[in-house]
Amino acid sequence: MNARTINSQRVLHIVVPARAEYLSLIRLVVAGIAARSGFSADSIADIKVALSEASSNVIRHAYATDTPYAERVIEINCYDDNGSLLLEVTDHGHGMPILPPPSEGLGFGIMGSLMDKVDVETADDGTSVLMSKLSMTARR
Repeated sequence: MNARTINSQRVLHIVVPARAEYLSLIRLVVAGIAARSGFSADSIADIKVALSEASSNVIRHAYATDTPYAERVIEINCYDDNGSLLLEVTDHGHGMPILPPPSEGLGFGIMGSLMDKVDVETADDGTSVLMSKLSMTARR
C-alpha cells in the first residue's frame, strides 16, 4: 500500500495487535493526545468512538483467517495540524471493497458524523482511514 503524504507533525505512531483487548489502550493514548491538544471532553469522546469504529473494522475485516496472528496489526498515527487532529488507522490486510455492503458500512457513517472529515484509501495490501477533527479553539 502506498503511504499517503501528510504535511503535519506526527505526535504518535503506535502498532498494536489487531485484537479487541487493545482497543482501550489505543483509545486512552489518543484521548490523552487530544486532551493535550485542547479538545473538549465531547470532542474527545467523538474521537474515541471514531477510533474504535476504524480499529474494530481492522479487527473484523482486514485480515484473512489464515494470516498469522503476529502479522495482524493496527497501525495508528496521530498528527497535529494547527488545531486539527489527524488520526490515521492503517492495516496491512487484503483491502476492502470500495463500497462496503450496507450491513457492514455503518461504521463509516458513524465516523463521518463524529469527525470533520474521513478519507479511505484501500489496496490489495491494506486499508488506511484518515480522519480529522478541528478543535474548538481552532474553530474560532
